[in-house]
Amino acid sequence: MSLRQAELIPYLLRKDTYAHKTSKIKIEETHISWIILTGLYAYKIKKELKFGKVLDFSTLQLRKTACQREVMLNRILCNNMYKGVVKIVSLENSNDHSTNKKDVKIQIADLNHKDKAIEYAVKMKEIPQRFRMDNLVAANKVSLRTIEKLAHALVKFHYTTPTNITIKRFGRPRFVKAKVLENFETLRKLYDDNGYNHNNINDISKLEKQLISFIENNKQFFRQRIAENKIRDIHGDLYMKNIFIVQQNNKFYLCDRIEFNDSLRYADVAEDVAHICMDLDYQKRSHLKRHFLSCYIEGSRDFQLNVLIYFLMCYKACVRAKVSFFKATKERNRKKKAMCLRESDDHLKLAKSYLGFL
Repeated sequence: MSLRQAELIPYLLRKDTYAHKTSKIKIEETHISWIILTGLYAYKIKKELKFGKVLDFSTLQLRKTACQREVMLNRILCNNMYKGVVKIVSLENSNDHSTNKKDVKIQIADLNHKDKAIEYAVKMKEIPQRFRMDNLVAANKVSLRTIEKLAHALVKFHYTTPTNITIKRFGRPRFVKAKVLENFETLRKLYDDNGYNHNNINDISKLEKQLISFIENNKQFFRQRIAENKIRDIHGDLYMKNIFIVQQNNKFYLCDRIEFNDSLRYADVAEDVAHICMDLDYQKRSHLKRHFLSCYIEGSRDFQLNVLIYFLMCYKACVRAKVSFFKATKERNRKKKAMCLRESDDHLKLAKSYLGFL
């Protein structure tokens, strides 16, 4: 986190930063962004960081471009939730003439505002956190019927989202292999850089070996998926924290679609399915997982998906383990750091539980 961004965050908790009415302002933090919840709108700011070969938000221009791409990509699945890109500007007013000190005022402004941007943000309609799928599942408020509707919404999206020669090549075995290897390479580097000596290192080697072996042993199947147009421009990060379900008006918002790396979004449609299934297993709702998978297969007529599902659930669990560990390395609060490390360990355990199905 840069000094400029560090100084910016406290101002975003002030009501006078916003031109619209606000309720109690809160901040949700992920490993790559801050989401400021104001009641009416949410603002997402990308952290100034570079994450392996996967993500680069290291300059202001790169973050602006990523914000613009995020809005464009997510409007497809989220209707009017994504409002656009705004810039954050600094207005200096000299209030104390005796000391000549300046009071800095931070303001959210449209892109055409005359002042220079010190940061950019994605502006979204705020949907209450109680409608986030992981919170609904924890409260036992997700019915089998809701799971069916979610599966059908995903089938519809996968049927309409584009594919072409460029997209399809990411389904080739060598591209899938490269993606798996990169994930483990980054996780190992995180362990090494943070002096983390743990039994998980042995587990990682075993997981990597078996996932690569699956790819090598099923090359023809991966090529068949390409021929059947299963490699498409998918969501790419579809787990429960990125799904909002507003049951009153029967709407699903599948948000936070990956904008920063096309190679993670150009993939087999089964990846989106597997990510949700893995997360339902992680939340100990395997009955919902089975129903979701069954409904998706029935709706899509993709009966070969079962061949891939455990391989992809294992891979997605390893990705979440990496993300949680990365969050832990950046976390200063001891309790939150311990929670992130526990999440990382638990996802690796879940990944190991899938190996017997490969």
